[in-house]
Amino acid sequence: MFRQNIESVTDLNNLSKKNDGPSISDHRPDFSDNSEKALIARLQAELEKQRLEHGVALQTVRRESSDEIEQLKHTIALIRDELEKTTLNTKEAVQNSVASTTEEIRNLKETIINLRVALDEKDHEKSVAVQEVVRRTSDEIDQLKKTVSSLRDKIEIAKADARDEIQRIKVEKLQEIEVLQGAISSLRQKYEKRS
Repeated sequence: MFRQNIESVTDLNNLSKKNDGPSISDHRPDFSDNSEKALIARLQAELEKQRLEHGVALQTVRRESSDEIEQLKHTIALIRDELEKTTLNTKEAVQNSVASTTEEIRNLKETIINLRVALDEKDHEKSVAVQEVVRRTSDEIDQLKKTVSSLRDKIEIAKADARDEIQRIKVEKLQEIEVLQGAISSLRQKYEKRS
């Protein structure tokens, strides 16, 4: 409607220029027709009203834009605060995670060191035990060798004694046989003398 009113005023100005008369913008009271003056006054009033409405609308738009800008600024501030909180929370979470991981790594290192020490102790104990078993076995082997040697000596002595005993028994038997043969011979002679 505002544009239509402006176009009407423009058409009236053009019409006045065609008639070589004064334009509406000149506001000269030379018009002879009161209806044209009334139309022009009405159009001017309408134009002023449109300007006022346009000014009010513009102020409303500016106020709404200002309010929206303030809301957006407030929202941005809230988002920025939230982002900073999130960043701080993330940093804290990362620091806590790093601290926890560092503590866990330290505990694992201590565990590894303790296990390594325990393993070294077990290896040492095992080595000592093996050496002790080897020493005992070596001592036992030496004792067994000595026992075997002693038994061998005793067996040799026993064999020699047995041989001597056998020899002695043979000699005794031979002597006994000789005695018996002498007795038999003597008895045979006696028997022969009797017979």
